[in-house]
Amino acid sequence: MTLSSKPPSSVRRRIVRFALFSALIVGGLLSARILFVFRDRHPNHSVLLDIPGRNPSQPSQPLRAGFARLKINPDVSNPRKPVWLAGFSQNRAATKIHDDLWAVAIVIDDGQSRLGLVALDAIGFFHDDVIEVRRSLSKIARLTYAIVCSTHNHSTPDLMGLWGPHPLKSGVNPAYRLQVIAAAAKALEEATANLQPAEFSSHEIELKPDGLQTDTRKPRVFDPNLRFLHFKNPTNNATLGSLVGWANHPETVWSGDTEITADFPGTLRDALESGIHDASGTKMDGLGGIHVFVNGAVGGLMTTHPSVTVPDPYQALAYTKPSHEKTRALGQSLAKHILTRLKTTNAPSLSSAPLSIRARTIQIRLDNPGFLIAPVLGLIDRGHQRWNHIRTETALITLGNVSFACIPGEIYPELVNGGMEQAPGGDFGIPPLEVPPIRELMPGQIKFVLGLANDAIGYIIPKSEWDRRPPFLYGAQKAPYGEVNSVGPETAQILHRTLSEMCRAATSN
Repeated sequence: MTLSSKPPSSVRRRIVRFALFSALIVGGLLSARILFVFRDRHPNHSVLLDIPGRNPSQPSQPLRAGFARLKINPDVSNPRKPVWLAGFSQNRAATKIHDDLWAVAIVIDDGQSRLGLVALDAIGFFHDDVIEVRRSLSKIARLTYAIVCSTHNHSTPDLMGLWGPHPLKSGVNPAYRLQVIAAAAKALEEATANLQPAEFSSHEIELKPDGLQTDTRKPRVFDPNLRFLHFKNPTNNATLGSLVGWANHPETVWSGDTEITADFPGTLRDALESGIHDASGTKMDGLGGIHVFVNGAVGGLMTTHPSVTVPDPYQALAYTKPSHEKTRALGQSLAKHILTRLKTTNAPSLSSAPLSIRARTIQIRLDNPGFLIAPVLGLIDRGHQRWNHIRTETALITLGNVSFACIPGEIYPELVNGGMEQAPGGDFGIPPLEVPPIRELMPGQIKFVLGLANDAIGYIIPKSEWDRRPPFLYGAQKAPYGEVNSVGPETAQILHRTLSEMCRAATSN
């Protein structure tokens, strides 16, 4: 008699049916998971603002400005609930708070429109969270438009989900996320309550990157200049506050740091308010008031890398190794430039200036497999407006001779100032498409670029410099970093086209 090792046909049929049933269950659960994580968190939400500013035939209204700030420190007292720091790698738990994190707000009112801006000491804030901030605002604030910026600080809690204890675990604490949303809204409300007559002067200081930052990706293009608005009470000349813009990654203490810190934006704000001090005494007096720092075109990547030696602005010392002292020297160097400019330059102040606001909701195709997989794994929590397309936003603001372009990510400086190349080794082999550069299109004399404004979609890269496939750019041995954290190669064109339309509208008025 011959014995067969094969199971009876009835058993085989049951195994096949069970396998098919299991596959259907798994497929159904996976489909449900995908539908859930990519659902639109804010259906039908859209922003379309075209406020041209005060009609010249109307009488001018006195300008008003208000400032406020609120701490957004996490609770690091419970080692069983670690605070995961964002920006470098996973499994970086905070050990203590070195200095405070803040939500710092400014509100400007020209008598017709009211603009609010709050800057968070944070790695980034998704657009869905920005919408939550706006919806949390009381009607009393009566803000025409609210902007939420992140300083892109790399020693702050994870608010995006990519820097948890390991690559498959989000680092976002939901309670902390709600804390930041509430603080951002409250800071805007308090700044509104603090509105008072104001006059402002606008400044741009030319800086060289040497001793401050470097560009770690070719082509070497910087956005080195520092721009700031100084707001004063026109009656007593007291400083109300300022808005400072500069383009650099706040990661001076680098990846080995486990202490929460506001990095150089915190040092800069403190120095502008309270002065510059060291062991020998006061070097420069502060202005008082409250100071808002906004980041700029940090793509590329603009950073105070450990290879950058930062000189102390007053002592015969220089710092190369990452440290809080290096951070202090960087922030105080920037503050010294601002305080010196205000002491030595009698720039004209405006007590009345028309405020125009143009803002657009836009859709961007998500062409990054990692950003598609991450939500399914529970890492990133943001919705899609429609399948494989995210909702984001851009805006153009003008205040007299000053303009602000709101960029929802880390834009490469060559898109802003020029210097794009048909990079050898690029995937598309095309000349630059996003021309002319954004600042050439923007109206006014002082032109701010607000990076990570109202979203954090990653790096915004010229299509002619896009590179994921070998041969790599400029003969590099491996693919460049930026594309790993970018929505896709079409992003820059979409933003450039939308901003170009708004700039033309602003210029034609």
